[in-house]
Amino acid sequence: MKLTEKRIMAICFGAVLMGVVFLHFYELTPRTIKIADINEGDYVKITGVIQGIKLVRDKYRHIKKIKYIKIRDDSGGDLRIYAFKNVNKDLTNYIKSTNPTIKEGDIVEVIGTVKVYNGLYEIVLDNISNFKLIEKKNFKRDIYLSPTPTNIYASKNGKTYHTSKNCPYGKKIKEDNRIYFYSEEDAKELGYKKCKWCEDESGN
Repeated sequence: MKLTEKRIMAICFGAVLMGVVFLHFYELTPRTIKIADINEGDYVKITGVIQGIKLVRDKYRHIKKIKYIKIRDDSGGDLRIYAFKNVNKDLTNYIKSTNPTIKEGDIVEVIGTVKVYNGLYEIVLDNISNFKLIEKKNFKRDIYLSPTPTNIYASKNGKTYHTSKNCPYGKKIKEDNRIYFYSEEDAKELGYKKCKWCEDESGN
């Protein structure tokens, strides 16, 4: 059979049509697998414990953006989860959707294609439906800073908090550099220690 230009075009069109039909009816199923067994290019479903979340916060500690989430499973392997643009917004909102927010220790599931970047395994989410919370394990409360002045304050560049407006050390902190806490408990949980002068003052 002589291949004319029309026949070649018909064959190409038929191949494209078959490909479209195949993709329409064929649903790619992710393989449930342990992180230690994954390879680049695998389309997988992985359940793991959040080991860390790299966050961007505003000045009051509210979550603005997720840089990445690192998970680990009982195979000892770890994997990073990234999301960009609108999917990142969806992921950020999803992380904030629970009270307290999703954080280290919680169990999550991710679906996606494995990539390798700088020697690390990662999945870039293409849809928020491919990431979900399986079990909430970490109920540690979320701590935010007060947007209005309180009597518990510190320098944003230090790790000592003050409770007296008369504190000679607290007075040295410029207003632009001050942060305010809702409670002393919040300050302590964020790693701040009470000023000795304020401690003595409150003991009188």
